[in-house]
Amino acid sequence: MMKSLVKARGWLVHALCTGLVLSCRDAISADSFLTLDLGEHVSLDLVLVRHGSFQMGSPPNEPKRNSDEAQRAVTITKDYYIGRFPVTLVQFDRFISQTQYRTEAEAGPSGGFGWDGSKLKQEAGFNWRNTGFEQNGDQPVTTVSYADTLEFCDWLSRKSGRAISLPTEAQWEYACRAGTTTAWHNGNDPTQAGEIAWFKPRSQNATHPVDSAKPNSWGLYIGGNVNEWCKDWYAPYASGPSTDPEQTNPSLSDKPRRVLRGGSWLREVQHTRSAARFRNDPGSRNADNGFRIVCNAPPEPAPAPKILLEEPEPKK
Repeated sequence: MMKSLVKARGWLVHALCTGLVLSCRDAISADSFLTLDLGEHVSLDLVLVRHGSFQMGSPPNEPKRNSDEAQRAVTITKDYYIGRFPVTLVQFDRFISQTQYRTEAEAGPSGGFGWDGSKLKQEAGFNWRNTGFEQNGDQPVTTVSYADTLEFCDWLSRKSGRAISLPTEAQWEYACRAGTTTAWHNGNDPTQAGEIAWFKPRSQNATHPVDSAKPNSWGLYIGGNVNEWCKDWYAPYASGPSTDPEQTNPSLSDKPRRVLRGGSWLREVQHTRSAARFRNDPGSRNADNGFRIVCNAPPEPAPAPKILLEEPEPKK
């Protein structure tokens, strides 16, 4: 039998009473954060990621890697902010409340793919409000299609005055790695991945609060829990070094599919590796698919010209 979610008001009460981590700073410097006010005491934290270069993908000897993870040197040329957590139910509820938007799972006659107790199954009653397992407001929203995430980004762009979007696949992996070169951002040992990610069977067939695992060294809670939509169309990586890559061609795979990253509660531990890739039809609305957002960071101001307090003595 499907379990229904708690009401949206209950989500908000739960979030406030438990000190929902959406404005938590931990030990990270306060100037590394951007907080967006969503109204009704709900906010969304993003973490500043400085530009740089990294090896995207996995080395050939990484256990249980996939053939689509060929390594390449990637340079990110601009700083950006990325969501500290995947978007939560409380945050998504603010979007729905203000726009009256209906997700594809709600608007279509067939519904989304929710948990029926043994597998994901498509039914008309499954959507972001009802995934088939209990959720609280501090858990990631799921059962959203690619188009649903873009609607959220458009709404938040208008509300915040910033250009909000999904991350590119390269932005996602660069932020996830946080300077590491190991299979997970906490090392190469899959038995330690449970410290940073929720996956099968550890997850017990459900999502978990977005702050319930350990963050990476840049303060991001990333990997596991839900697959996260990225901007890119899925395709093999282009060979050779790349700068600010984004795959905009939908015709380089067997059929047009969008990239998702991070692994999920429904998949095994190897899918939570930093380089692991997943793809799905952009119209899919599964109870293990969610998203996080990014926006550009303003360029650093040029240094102020030096002001001479005294006239220099004339040269003799």
